[in-house]
Amino acid sequence: MPTRSRIGIPLALAAIVGALTVGCGVLQTISANGDDVARRNVEDIATQIAAHSDNKAEITVIEMVAFWVPSSSVGGEGAVTVEPLAWSGQIGSDSTATIDVRIHAEVEAYSSPAIFGDSHGPGEATTCFRFVWPLYDEAARTEIPCPDGPAPIRPTPAPAPDLDDADRATVVAVLNSGVDAEEAGIALREAFPSPLVTIESVDWRGQMVVAVGIPEERECILAARDADGAVSFPSFRQISLEPGEGGCSTSLYTNPPL
Repeated sequence: MPTRSRIGIPLALAAIVGALTVGCGVLQTISANGDDVARRNVEDIATQIAAHSDNKAEITVIEMVAFWVPSSSVGGEGAVTVEPLAWSGQIGSDSTATIDVRIHAEVEAYSSPAIFGDSHGPGEATTCFRFVWPLYDEAARTEIPCPDGPAPIRPTPAPAPDLDDADRATVVAVLNSGVDAEEAGIALREAFPSPLVTIESVDWRGQMVVAVGIPEERECILAARDADGAVSFPSFRQISLEPGEGGCSTSLYTNPPL
């Protein structure tokens, strides 16, 4: 009876393993198109931009560009740059805000360490989009031709106006100046000349009550001076400063809402 070679079996196994190894190597070199990967990254960023829907009428289109259009990728693979190209309009009940952007993505070649893992070659993609925001909703997104040349400088929104401790001190100084309610209103208007600031002053039950507010920013200083000259800042419901409510008014103290 012929005998099987003890050397032949290991050699045969080695040949099989070698073939499998070569096969796996071939499978691992099969790569996706890097341009397609970059294109997906562009789409991801565009989707994130369009998803912003906290677009109240008070926000300006410049603030939308500054806060909603990232200068780089907020996630995903590779490098992504986002350039605002144009912006116009204003969100409102019968108006929309429009922002055009150019999104460019680059990806490096990637070889997965896992068998059958996803790999791809290098690639890049550039797409321009127009986003149109209505009131209280996500943006409608369309692709537009990309212009030649560099993008304009990103706009910088002006700092949001607010009322700070120095403004509270100004209110106290006016209340302690010995003026009546009408004179206090005049003095406060001189101290806060901006048309964004609202002023109210009233005599009520032996007290002088004033309200200094910035409606667009939900800012309010409510103060009362007693007959003995003591000044206090009565508390009030913050929800009263929201649109459709009473706003920053002396009535927050003299006739508070339920």
